[in-house]
Amino acid sequence: MKQAFLFLIFAITINSYSQDKPVYPEPKNGFKRVDLMLPKLDDKEENYKIEVHFGRIASLTECEEGSFTFKPDNLKKQYGITNSTRFPYYSLENSTGDVITGKKSGCNSTVKVNRKILSDHSILIEYQSFYVRPFYIPETWTVEYRIWAASDYISIDK
Repeated sequence: MKQAFLFLIFAITINSYSQDKPVYPEPKNGFKRVDLMLPKLDDKEENYKIEVHFGRIASLTECEEGSFTFKPDNLKKQYGITNSTRFPYYSLENSTGDVITGKKSGCNSTVKVNRKILSDHSILIEYQSFYVRPFYIPETWTVEYRIWAASDYISIDK
């Protein structure tokens, strides 16, 4: 009887902690939610980082290269569980982003093409594959990421 009672207490305790599910807001008008779900790695995840950029489509001439900027202060990191540092999500406060173009030398084409350009600003986040990382971004933007791996320590002797 004592073992059954202890098992019941254990099951109730595990169940109460598993109910801690994140609550994410609905996207604002003109925004969308993009979930970043990373693949599981065979190696230790603490040896990796994720560099996140935002992308968008811009109408440029064939001779132009482009990028866009936004204020990184407008990207807010919040959490899906109140008073916790678990289940982070990122939301942009406004959708403004200035497109910066540069023209290739020796090119005179005026034909317009739609091209994906990436933001100049990026964020670096921890690699973790156990839950999604939601991003609330303007409907015309995308989330692009790059995985960075740490190498062994290098000693420099003088």
